[in-house]
Amino acid sequence: MIKTRLRYCVYDPDPRGNPRYYVRKKGRKKVRIFEKFDDGRGNITEAFMKAYWAALAVMDGATPPKNEVPREDTFDWLVDQYFRSNEFNRLELTTQSDKRSVLARFCVTAGPLPYKRFRQQDVANSQLKRKATPGAADKLVKVLRALFNWAMTQNPPLAVANPATGIKKLNSASEGFHTWTPAEIDKYRANHPIGTTARLALEIMLNIGARISDAAYIGRQHESGGELRFTARKNRNRKPTVIEVPMTTDLIDALRHTKTGDFAYLVTEYGRPFTVNGLGNRMREWCNAAGLPQCSSHGLRKAAAVIFAENGASAPEMCAVFGWSKLETAETYIRKAQRRKMASNAYARLPDNKKPKSVSFSRAENEGETNRGENRGKSTAKKRNGGPGGTRTPNQAVMSRRL
Repeated sequence: MIKTRLRYCVYDPDPRGNPRYYVRKKGRKKVRIFEKFDDGRGNITEAFMKAYWAALAVMDGATPPKNEVPREDTFDWLVDQYFRSNEFNRLELTTQSDKRSVLARFCVTAGPLPYKRFRQQDVANSQLKRKATPGAADKLVKVLRALFNWAMTQNPPLAVANPATGIKKLNSASEGFHTWTPAEIDKYRANHPIGTTARLALEIMLNIGARISDAAYIGRQHESGGELRFTARKNRNRKPTVIEVPMTTDLIDALRHTKTGDFAYLVTEYGRPFTVNGLGNRMREWCNAAGLPQCSSHGLRKAAAVIFAENGASAPEMCAVFGWSKLETAETYIRKAQRRKMASNAYARLPDNKKPKSVSFSRAENEGETNRGENRGKSTAKKRNGGPGGTRTPNQAVMSRRL
């Protein structure tokens, strides 16, 4: 080992001749310094000197300083870059606001941490910390997944893997927003008659299957030959979806008897179009006034999907109506409708095949039968074949065996 110009610092190259520097003190464990020693002009680098003094401090019993993570490696930096990206700014303003809120709360604790070291288990732990609110926990995972997906597509890539992939939902057993029942729809209509804005809002969302973001801006300009043609607001800047649906008699009747705006059917008492949040708040008030606190605007869209599925609409047809990009979404409603229909059909058969029969246990089934085997065999054969004395048709016998 060769001493350097610094006290306690020695030069000890490895077997291949690569430079290695250590700080050594008698009775102390040596500390290697990885920073570059010389700047090429005979001067010791500032980074080396910083590490040298830190090593001496450790040997003298001081707590080693924590290495600060460069800002460009932290979540704070990554999230800031994401917010500045074109992909983020193409999102709906409400979606942007929602994601900003989620990531801002996450960065309160995770902001200074190195995002490249974040692993799947770290995401799972972050999710579990929020298990008291499973919906919020699952949303965090969803937003982090989108963040890392964006990071991986940059040039050059800002991340090589997505740690939020493969994390299961905590709230998977939940069906989400409550789906309105026919009785609840009738109750709402009874409390909000034709001619009210509350009733028109329901008819728009139910008959068109519109999201509340679409219901807030649909107006006369979207009418075309008895149809409504509009571009769904969701993802309209990334994957625009044009929806064309007929105007039903219920919707036409509500429009005919309700005061509407020029460019939006639904307007406030001041004649101004609702904002999406404003309409959501009013819908909450209208549901509460009808005694339906469990109901919401999105649940009304789900009710519309149930109605279409139970009336035999195919998956592609439902995707055209609701603007879905995946057939699986429609097939979920169709499968549920088919199960309900099959269950209803099964029970409908029960009264015809389970009619109680009066049977006497003290008298022979056929008063004319005797103890002779010949007569008993003939009588049994007649009944089995549906002849005189028989009580069941072949179809009834099959149904009896199935049940």
